[in-house]
Amino acid sequence: MNMRKAITLIILTCFLSACGAGPDSQPRTGETTPAADGPALSLTKRETLCRDFVLDKMVTTEGGIRTNYLDKPHQRDYATGGEVLSESMGLIMLYAVGNGDEGLFQRSFAFVREYLDTGTILSYRYGEDGPYHVNAFVDDIRIIRALILAGDAFGQGYLDTAYDYADRLYQTNIRNGRVYDMYDERYHKRNERITLCYLDLSTIKLLADHDDRWAEVYEGMLDIALGGYISDEVPLFAASYSYDSGAYSDGDINMIEAALTALNLAKVGECPQQTIRYLKQSIENGAIYGTYSHDGIERNTMESTAVYAICALLAAEAGDEEMYAMSINRMDAFQVMDEENEVYGAFADPVSLDLYSYDNLMALLAYGRVR
Repeated sequence: MNMRKAITLIILTCFLSACGAGPDSQPRTGETTPAADGPALSLTKRETLCRDFVLDKMVTTEGGIRTNYLDKPHQRDYATGGEVLSESMGLIMLYAVGNGDEGLFQRSFAFVREYLDTGTILSYRYGEDGPYHVNAFVDDIRIIRALILAGDAFGQGYLDTAYDYADRLYQTNIRNGRVYDMYDERYHKRNERITLCYLDLSTIKLLADHDDRWAEVYEGMLDIALGGYISDEVPLFAASYSYDSGAYSDGDINMIEAALTALNLAKVGECPQQTIRYLKQSIENGAIYGTYSHDGIERNTMESTAVYAICALLAAEAGDEEMYAMSINRMDAFQVMDEENEVYGAFADPVSLDLYSYDNLMALLAYGRVR
């Protein structure tokens, strides 16, 4: 695998999202459902259905979360079918710790340790050929965050592991206080840029409290993230920043990426209010589409479960309950609520049965307001 391909496949796999519309949103009712090997969870009906679908239909025999529900032909350039992304494992670990479900957390982390941990990196993808030799900063630091939170919730052993992983990540993906998207352990190389939504600033800040080296990383990466702000007229964020050219990307705006950058900034109190207002108004006006030009013109009419889930989390972070409810209601429209459908309860296309783990896991985080 050459470096260009390695970088490309990380970008492709980290932001896949399903766009099939489900039935109309229905009222959400609260209920309590016992968690596997854990305490009772206060879950809505919709959250319960999604959670049960993921745990019943999307878990591999090894304990990982499938990328797709349907088996698809193996493709070298991105994960499909029963292949597992470190992205998915970090998300399910965050959901588990957010709900106090240590059993689910332990099982998910066991997969990470056995199948993704190469001793140098956490492979971003596990498939029939084993773990790939490339990591993704965003996925590694998400797993580290989950471990830090688990240390607080379940015991110090997880915290020790979090710091061990953080030290490795610093060695592979940080140079001169800069975060790099990926590290290839086979060729001992990094790419030359940072994708802005990879910058989990709140976790970097947590690590700075333990290890002073991360303080420099936080300050520098906060400046780079804020520097990606496009304009007050289109208050979104560029996709990436090139260390070689010193310039931000100027291509179309992927709204999953832009909303994630806004959420990362909101978690450290740095998201521009104009961005939050813009996203809220877009939902009020009917929809947030998948891609926009830098002039704010939509490039397609595709919608994504994940975008609304991220907006819900952003609203929760900002304390805007109206925006949170609007985002959840819009997200709910993509959940399959036909009990006769094979993918009942999932966020999926009810006809093709096409679905991605990322959409469903982000929906679970949004329902639970998991940080």
